[in-house]
Amino acid sequence: MATATPVRVTSLYLRQAESADEEFLQRLYAEQRTAELESSGLDALQCEVFLQIQFRARQLSYAAHYPTASDQIIHLECGSPIGRILVERSTEGMRLIDIALLRKQQRRGFGTKLLHALLQECMSRGEELRLQVLKGSVAERLYLRLGFVLTGEDPFRKQMVWTGGSQETSHGRITKRALC
Repeated sequence: MATATPVRVTSLYLRQAESADEEFLQRLYAEQRTAELESSGLDALQCEVFLQIQFRARQLSYAAHYPTASDQIIHLECGSPIGRILVERSTEGMRLIDIALLRKQQRRGFGTKLLHALLQECMSRGEELRLQVLKGSVAERLYLRLGFVLTGEDPFRKQMVWTGGSQETSHGRITKRALC
C-alpha cells in the first residue's frame, strides 16, 4: 500500500491526525449532526452524551473496517484545523471514507480542491475512487458534477465511483485535462 504524502492545495495543508486532534474531531462531528439533533427533542446533556457515544462508535468502526486508512487533518496555512479527510489506499483502488469541513469553511472551494487532488492521484495511479454519500446532500451533487457515477444505494446512502476517464455529468463533460 502506498503511503499518503503531504499535499498543499492552495492555502490548505494535510497532516496525519494525532491523538491530540480528538477534541477537534469530536467538535467537527458534533457540528455535522447539529441540525439533526435540534429536532430530536433531546436536552443539551442528552445531545452531548449521544454525540460522544456516536463519535466513539464511528471512530471504532473506521478503525475496524479501514485499519490502513490515512486519517488527515485539513488545516489552513496559519495552522487552524478546518476539517478531516479519511482515505483508504489499497490494491483495489482508493476509497474516500470521510471528508468533513467546519461549517464556516464550507462553500469556499476547499472540498472541491481536495477532491481534485484525490482524483489527480487516482489518475496517476490508474485507479478508481469509491465513496458513499448521504442521499440528497450537497456533496452528492458535487460528486455528480465531478464525474462520479452511481453503483448502488441503500435507503440512506448512494455508493459512487469515479473511474478516471471522460464521463458525462449533469453539468457537461469532465475530462482528465480538467483536473490538472
